[in-house]
Amino acid sequence: MGMGLAAGTPQSPRDLSDTTEVKEAQVWALRIPTVESRTAGSITRLNAETLQNGFSPDLQDVLNSQPGVSMDTRGAGGSRRLQIRNSGLRSPFGVRNIQLLLDGFILTNASGNSPLELVNPQWIHTLEVLRGPTGALVGNSYGGALIGRSIPTLAQASSHLRSYARVASTGGNEASRVSTESGFSLTQRSASNALTVRANWTQNPGYRLQEANARNTAEAHLQSSPSAGVNRHLWLGWYGGSWQLPGSLKESDALTSPESAPGANYNAHVSRSRTWVGWSTSRSTGTVQSGLWAYGQISDKLNPFGTSAFYNGIKTENEAFASLRYWRAQSWPFRKSGKITWDQSAIFLSEFLDLKETDYRIDASNAPLRYSIQTGVNKLWASTGVRMEWDNQWQMDAQLSLEGVDRQSEGESRTTDAELKPYEASFRELNLLPFVQVSRQLGLSSRVFLQYARGGSQPTSFELVDPESFELSNLRSEQAHAFEAGARWRHNSRRTNAGATLQLYHQLVQNAIAQVPGEADGLFLSNVDGLTMSGMEFTGNLAHSFTDQFRLTIRVWGALNRHAFDPFATVVPGTPLHTAGTAGRLGFNQLALGWQHEWLDRIKLHNTQNDWADAHHRTLVFVQHESRGQQWQLGMRNPLNLTYSSWLQTNAFGGKYFNPAPGRTMWMSWRWSFGL
Repeated sequence: MGMGLAAGTPQSPRDLSDTTEVKEAQVWALRIPTVESRTAGSITRLNAETLQNGFSPDLQDVLNSQPGVSMDTRGAGGSRRLQIRNSGLRSPFGVRNIQLLLDGFILTNASGNSPLELVNPQWIHTLEVLRGPTGALVGNSYGGALIGRSIPTLAQASSHLRSYARVASTGGNEASRVSTESGFSLTQRSASNALTVRANWTQNPGYRLQEANARNTAEAHLQSSPSAGVNRHLWLGWYGGSWQLPGSLKESDALTSPESAPGANYNAHVSRSRTWVGWSTSRSTGTVQSGLWAYGQISDKLNPFGTSAFYNGIKTENEAFASLRYWRAQSWPFRKSGKITWDQSAIFLSEFLDLKETDYRIDASNAPLRYSIQTGVNKLWASTGVRMEWDNQWQMDAQLSLEGVDRQSEGESRTTDAELKPYEASFRELNLLPFVQVSRQLGLSSRVFLQYARGGSQPTSFELVDPESFELSNLRSEQAHAFEAGARWRHNSRRTNAGATLQLYHQLVQNAIAQVPGEADGLFLSNVDGLTMSGMEFTGNLAHSFTDQFRLTIRVWGALNRHAFDPFATVVPGTPLHTAGTAGRLGFNQLALGWQHEWLDRIKLHNTQNDWADAHHRTLVFVQHESRGQQWQLGMRNPLNLTYSSWLQTNAFGGKYFNPAPGRTMWMSWRWSFGL
C-alpha cells in the first residue's frame, strides 16, 4: 500500500462481507511491532493471497504493483534485479543496496548482496516492502528492505498438506516449449512442536535462445515452544539453480530476430548452489520482547559470460557467510493513554569470498587468469531507539545506529603487460545513522507523517575490480540523506474497505556508485556526485461486497520520478518518468475474474546520449475457480501482444539495446490443500 498499510493491502474476498471483527495485523519493518492503523512511512504489507498467486514463479508481478519499485527477471525466473526508488543504478543484475530478512534471519550478506532467489512466493505468508533508507532500522542501506515470513507462528500452525503446479507457454516459435513449476508443503503439528517439510521444482526453456532457467529447493522448518512465551525455530535448506544469459540485442536485431542471443556464442550462464542453516529463539513476557537469530550459508557459483569478442570471460565464486541478529524491546505506560518503548538491536555479519575470473576458454582449466581475490568482510551494526505514543494520536520514533565495516582483500591481478601482480586492499569505515519519524492520527481514519533518515551502501566485493583493466576500482561508499512526508486515509464499514496514500520524498546521494560506459562494450562502476532522487507515490484501493457472493476489489498506484545527476545528467537512466497501474478482481461465489495492468512512461537509456525506450503497457488477465480447498487459475499475459523490453540495458555501448519480452502467453495453475 504505501504509507498506511490497510489502504494498500489486498484483502481476501472471503473477508469482505464483514470487516468489523478482523484483528489488525502487526508490521515489523519499523523494528518495533506496530498495528497497521498506527504505521507510518512508505511501507506495504502483502498478504498470503496476494503473494501465492499463479501469475509467475517469482515476485516480479507483485513487487511491480508497488509504486517506486521495479523488478525484472530474464526468462521468467532467471536473472533477477530489483530497484526501489532507482537504487539499482549500480546493479545491471542482482539485488544490492536492499536488505532482505526472512523469518527474522538476515539473508543480505556482508558484501551487501541479497539472494532474492531464495524467496519463493508460494511459501510466503507475509512480505513487507519498505521503500527508502533503512540505515537506522534493519541494517544500513538507502534502497529499502524486504521483510518476509515463510511460516505461520506456532500458535497458528496446523497439520496439513499443500501442493501447487503451474504450466505456461513461453511465447517462442516452438509451440511445444512450456515452463513447469510444482511443489509441496507438509506440516505436522503437535502440542508444542510443528515440523514443516517443503520442496519445489521449476523448469523454463525460455522465450529466447539461451534464456532457459531452472530452480530446485528443499527446506525443513522445526518450530517448538518449550515454555509459555518462548518460541524456537530451526531452518535447514538447499537451493540449486541455473539460468542462461542471452545478452541484449541491438534495436534493429530486436525487431527482426527477437529470439536470437549473442550470449549463445559463449555459453553464457550461471550455475549456483546454496546450503544454509538457521536457528532462532524469541521470548515475549509481559512488556518485554526479545529475540536472537543465527544464520549460516555456503554458496558456489560458476558464470561463463560474454556477448562479444570485447566482453567475455569466466567467473567462479565460493562464499561462506554468517549473520547474527539480536533484538530486545520493553514498554512502559506514559501519561494516561500513552506508552514508551525502548529497543536495542545488533547485527553482526561475516563473510569470506573467493572470487576468480579467467579469459573465456572452452577448457576453463587452461584459461589465462585475469584476477583472483580472497576477501574477508566483517560488519557490525548496533542501534538503540525509543518510541513515544500519547493521546491516542501522536507517535514519535527516534533511533540512532552505528555501523562499522572492515574488509581485507588480497590476491593477484593481470597488468596491461599480461603479467600478474600482487593485489592487496583494505577498507574500513564507521557510519552514524539517525532516523526520526513523527506521525499524528487525524480523526479515526487518517494519519500524516514526517521523516528523516540517513542510509548508505558500501561497494560490494564484486565491485572491487574494473572489468576492463582488472585494476582496483577504489570505489567510495554511498551516503544518502532522505526526507519524506506522507498521508493516509481509510474507511471501513460492514461491506466496504477503501483507502488512499500519498508520499513525497527527496533524497540526496553522495558518492553514488553508477554504471559508466567503457571503451569496449562493457560497463564499469564509478562514484558520481550530485545524485538527487525526488518523487511522489500514491496508492488507492476499494473493496466492496455487493452481496455475500458478489465482490469487487480494485487497487491503483502510480509514481512520478524526478532523478538526476546534477549537473551531469538531468534524467537518470533506467527510471521511467512516470508509472501507473491497476489490479483488481471481480468475484461471484466461487468464480473470479482478475487483471493487473502496468504503464511505464519513457525511460532514458544513456547518461550522455539522447536515447529513450518508448512508453509501454504490461497486462495480464485471469479467471479463477475455488472449491473444497482447490484453486484453479487460467490466465493470459500480454493479451494485446505488445512489443517491449523486459530487461532494459542502460549505458550500453554503441546504441539502444533491448531484451525482447515474449508476446501473448498462457498459463494454468492448480493449488490444493487439506488438513491432516
